Amino acid sequence: METYQKISTVCLFILTMIAIAFVLSVTKTVLIPFIMAVFLALVFSPLMATLQIKLKLPRPVVLILTIGFFSILFLLVSFVTADSIENFASNSDQYKNQVQNIGVALAKTAAQLGFDVDENSLQGTIKKIPFPQIIKTLSTGVISLFSNTFLVIIFTIFLLSGQTIEKSESKSIISEIKSSVAKYVGTKTLVSGATGILTFIVLKIFQVEMAFMFATLTFLFNFIPTIGSIVAVVLPLPILLLQFGFGASFFGCLALLGFIQITIGNVLEPKLMGESTGLHPVTILLSLTFWGLLWGVAGMFLSVPITASLSLIFSKFELTKPITDVFAGNFDKLKIS
Repeated sequence: METYQKISTVCLFILTMIAIAFVLSVTKTVLIPFIMAVFLALVFSPLMATLQIKLKLPRPVVLILTIGFFSILFLLVSFVTADSIENFASNSDQYKNQVQNIGVALAKTAAQLGFDVDENSLQGTIKKIPFPQIIKTLSTGVISLFSNTFLVIIFTIFLLSGQTIEKSESKSIISEIKSSVAKYVGTKTLVSGATGILTFIVLKIFQVEMAFMFATLTFLFNFIPTIGSIVAVVLPLPILLLQFGFGASFFGCLALLGFIQITIGNVLEPKLMGESTGLHPVTILLSLTFWGLLWGVAGMFLSVPITASLSLIFSKFELTKPITDVFAGNFDKLKIS
């Protein structure tokens, strides 16, 4: 009888998880921007509290300053990104010629290595590359990104406007989640911001097209654990290749971008982050995979804050405490009977 109950409990748990995953997948269009807004509100709430309490500013003034900050930042990034895409579109013919030159160079190198390459066929293939369609796809993707960002900002403003900031907060699970998420996102913002600024400086020194857009994407992708920094380095590769070919500038710029990511990611970030999430590295990778499969790139951004929040919630109940130990990698604390 006891064995039957255990099997029933496990089956019920699995079915519940499948149902929850299905609901999360179906409602992701609304849930993703809302959850992003919740975490942003958790980060900005302490800042608003500081302005309201320490500087004695009225709450409406604090809210107006916050809205103004979001608006200016959004407009600045939108304007510069649109300008970068326009410049890329205007230089499309130049890039197409560069692709042809790279193709010729690769064909000659392949021939020297003993490979049989039809140069005319290769040139014909290169000429068929739909640069206008690529630019259109890029523009559509950027517009979609900014429309979703705008929705997140609206949600965040509404959440912040509905909060009441008190001078002292009772020790509760909500305050613990707020503290943990605020520390994680705040540290990630600082580290990603430093990475984005240094990336922008390097790209500007090498006079790379769309430097600001790539720096902004570097800032954003650094919020994704592990693979985000790799993607951030790979993103400018096509433009670097089109501008410099396989010359010294290409490898020099790429090496500096990689050096920035390795130095900040492996030296600065661990010192600042510490054990703020309470998650084992394997747990972070698994959560990255799960939320990525469920919600795509947005799920990767949210994977660590969501999993850390769930871990804190599970730690408050005896029945679910073992899950927290698994998340933290503390398998020695598990009692297996």
